[in-house]
Amino acid sequence: MSFLPVDLAGRVAIVTGGNSGIGKGIAMGLASAGCSVVVAARNTAVSREAAHEIEQQYGVRTLAVELDVKDVASIRRMPEEVVREFGRIDILVNNAGVTGRANLLEMSEDTWDHVLDTNLKGVFFCIQAVARHMMAQGYGKIVNISSIAGTGWTDVGGINYGASKAAITQLTKGCARALGTHGINVNTIAPGSIDTPILAVGRTPEQVQAYKDNAIGKSAIGRLGLTEDIANGVLFLVSDHASFIDGQTIAVDGGRFDLM
Repeated sequence: MSFLPVDLAGRVAIVTGGNSGIGKGIAMGLASAGCSVVVAARNTAVSREAAHEIEQQYGVRTLAVELDVKDVASIRRMPEEVVREFGRIDILVNNAGVTGRANLLEMSEDTWDHVLDTNLKGVFFCIQAVARHMMAQGYGKIVNISSIAGTGWTDVGGINYGASKAAITQLTKGCARALGTHGINVNTIAPGSIDTPILAVGRTPEQVQAYKDNAIGKSAIGRLGLTEDIANGVLFLVSDHASFIDGQTIAVDGGRFDLM
């Protein structure tokens, strides 16, 4: 992987859902910049493996923390554990997310709630919990991971997913306004089609291939994204180079011309 050369030595970052896919790529990118990394996810065994791999590869301190973003009590325990271990929290990347595919007339309340509680409610309460510590130190960088599904592209099998990601845009603006004078920047990255296992969720192999072909055909660059593409966007936003960027949603989508 090739990561943006920024210096985050001495910083401490939490990546929710950081044990696989885009989240793990982001965690690795932060570690490459010298940042201590907290991998926060439900599956602690996989998180420990990811944290160990990152520590061995980049020589930074890591910590695996159990976190269920649908559970506010779990969210509120998480920063306390991080502060006990590292003494501070500088960066939060809200990456944990799920899909729950169903057509409009077939979507159950449970499927709707599962996606909205994870992708939206979880993001808000993670920001709330971590912001208290960032405000006390007068510094913080928060990056929410959204999707082009929330910025214009619509999948009729994922209306709940698109709604949850669209809401992140306004949540980001509100939190940026509330926290900006405390030295905290809040921004969002909206990935396009990234080549990770989540593409296969709720799709047959034939549907996965059709999805990839469609995404590539609508990309000005002509390829699927990689996890490092999103990690590099995060690295820029949490660096000092982006200190005057706040409340923004930035698409990292390979130039999807169907959204321009």
